[in-house]
Amino acid sequence: MFSLAWQESLTGRLAAGLSRTCRHSVFCRWLTDTAWQSRQNAVRGSLFARMISYIACLLLRPLQLAGQAVRRGLPGSFLLNLKPHPAFQSSILLTSLAGIRVETALAAVICYPAVDFALRNSRFALLASNWDELLLILLVLAWPVQMALRGKMTYRLTPMDMPIMLFLAAAVFLFLVRSPQMGVAVEGLRVYVEYVLWFFAASNLLLNKKQARVLVNLLVALGTLIALHGVYQYIIGVEIPSTWLDSAEGGVRTRVFSILSSPNVLGSFLVLLIPLTVSQLLSANNRLQRYYYIACLAPMALSLFFTYSRGAWLAMAGAFLIYGLIYNWRILLALGAAAYTAPKLIPGISSRIGYMLSPAYLLSSARAGRVARWNKALEKLQNNPLFGEGFGRYGGAVAARYIPSSNYVDNFYLKTAAESGIIGLAAFVWLLFSGVRCILNSYRRLTDPYLKGLAGGLFAGLMGVLLHNGVENIFEVPTMCVYFWLLLGMAAALPHLGGQETPPLD
Repeated sequence: MFSLAWQESLTGRLAAGLSRTCRHSVFCRWLTDTAWQSRQNAVRGSLFARMISYIACLLLRPLQLAGQAVRRGLPGSFLLNLKPHPAFQSSILLTSLAGIRVETALAAVICYPAVDFALRNSRFALLASNWDELLLILLVLAWPVQMALRGKMTYRLTPMDMPIMLFLAAAVFLFLVRSPQMGVAVEGLRVYVEYVLWFFAASNLLLNKKQARVLVNLLVALGTLIALHGVYQYIIGVEIPSTWLDSAEGGVRTRVFSILSSPNVLGSFLVLLIPLTVSQLLSANNRLQRYYYIACLAPMALSLFFTYSRGAWLAMAGAFLIYGLIYNWRILLALGAAAYTAPKLIPGISSRIGYMLSPAYLLSSARAGRVARWNKALEKLQNNPLFGEGFGRYGGAVAARYIPSSNYVDNFYLKTAAESGIIGLAAFVWLLFSGVRCILNSYRRLTDPYLKGLAGGLFAGLMGVLLHNGVENIFEVPTMCVYFWLLLGMAAALPHLGGQETPPLD
């Protein structure tokens, strides 16, 4: 009854008309274009690609033959014929270690903030800055060896492969032509180049639907614990730096950040995670599962409010608006209800939003806030329009450490423009648009109900992070950058997974 009333209402008809217009627009057709597959096949069949494949197979041929021999019951290689002592053969620990496969490492990456926090607060603090790089190197080295031992050398092509390679080439080119301080430039380049590589890890190591479900539920459980810690911080009134609140604001006694570096980072993490958790709720098979995901969403929503991050709130609204338009219009009703009730239940929300819209905030921002920093970034771009100031020289964490009087721009896109010029910004924006196309293509191709809902939640969460980057330097934070490219790689792999209820469209 309610659904029919909505569909027949003026608002419902307007929403349906806008949805049809978007689906049939030129921009939408470009986003969902599938011609990439023929282009990828052409690249794969090129002479250069065949030469690279031949060399790789030649180098790994001995391992591949050993793997095939073991499966046929033949002796295999010298290493595979090594017989451990019987006492070791019965060891549960060694047996478990022997059964670990490379794709198991994705669980460690999914737990990135917990692993990073534990290392930074332990005797192994020296590993805190490098453990993710070491894990990525381990994956790069171990994955081909594992494939060879399985006797099957494969690589999963995605629509993102070529855009990522071209973006990396553009970044290296800009590094070579504009690096006044080599050490600063190397550290600044790392922000753009290193974390993108996690896309390839996820797109090739995600093998089946069961693995995807386990990883997503692990992330939801971790996010719930982080959110509960944020709620606890609000209850005890955790102490925060004075710079996190404007002196003119009232009604806000603290801002939570849990185990992450700031309220804005926690807010962005929850913007990414809440749509993903909603997708699990909508795909739940029974009442117990639905209660579990509702129980997870409650502390996430509260912790998001208690960050008092206006950018995260707006990004969350944008993410759910997108989610409702592509997946289920009822999500828009939930968004409207949350926007109406939240300020009444938590007065600090009205205070933060009201101050943001006041003339006092605009004057303060134009004098020494975001607007002033954005104008400064545009000035930097005007001074060096093509190549920018150079990586690591303005607007981010690297510049704040090495360049005097450099502040955070609080807009990752303007930071990119100031550091790498029009060339770098164009390459980066094109890479992100390619990512949006990749997720939408995965969403369109999927027929398995669970995976289709998961793709919708991933799309909404990742779009929320992109929106949040418009008012914060979210991609400066390793946790968020790793999550973005890892989950984008998972989204690209979804149509290829085994265990789907309906086979994917090829």
